[in-house]
Amino acid sequence: MTAFYSLRRQLVDGLTKTWVTLALSLASLRFGIYACEIAMPYFPAPRPPTKNMRYTLTVLAILSYAATFPAYFFLPSNVRHQATAALLFSYPGTLTRYLLSISLNPRMKTLPLGTFMANSIGTALLGLFHVLQGLSSPVSPNTCSVLQGLGDGYCGCLTTISTFVAEIVTLEGWKASLYTTVSWVTGQLLLLVIMGSSFWAGHVKEQATCSFQTS
Repeated sequence: MTAFYSLRRQLVDGLTKTWVTLALSLASLRFGIYACEIAMPYFPAPRPPTKNMRYTLTVLAILSYAATFPAYFFLPSNVRHQATAALLFSYPGTLTRYLLSISLNPRMKTLPLGTFMANSIGTALLGLFHVLQGLSSPVSPNTCSVLQGLGDGYCGCLTTISTFVAEIVTLEGWKASLYTTVSWVTGQLLLLVIMGSSFWAGHVKEQATCSFQTS
């Protein structure tokens, strides 16, 4: 009976967080559109950046990402799981989402396939990383930090609520409802298979067992 009430509480908690997040994101997008419509007549439209400006921004972006490598290895290890590991994996996550979007989004008119795949893959990876951090035999502190960085950096930049909500608004009628439902159900099923089966087998703890600190 206790397990039943715990499961019901977690189900209600998950549903609440899901719909509150979606409602706040939609409200924020609507407010942003409304604010832009009010401000637009008072500000001139920005001109496209010149070729030199684009090259400059590209070089700065590459140098900024290159700086994360020495930051990861030379800054204190106790900040890796908090910042530098996430910075290290953030660019690959963003690039993966971009490539999925431009490759797959045009292929379906019913829903943006690229964004759907990015969110689904990111959800599955988040579940996998959480499982690996909760193994009965804890992984090493460095591995634990890398897993945290992959979750926060790679998956954090691979998945997107902002683009997801913007696409919901642009889709017409039943397509928006279908996209929302399919995305949510797919994410829940992925986590059920990856995390649920691991927890129920008894080999993984729900709380992380690994430590970020080296002994």
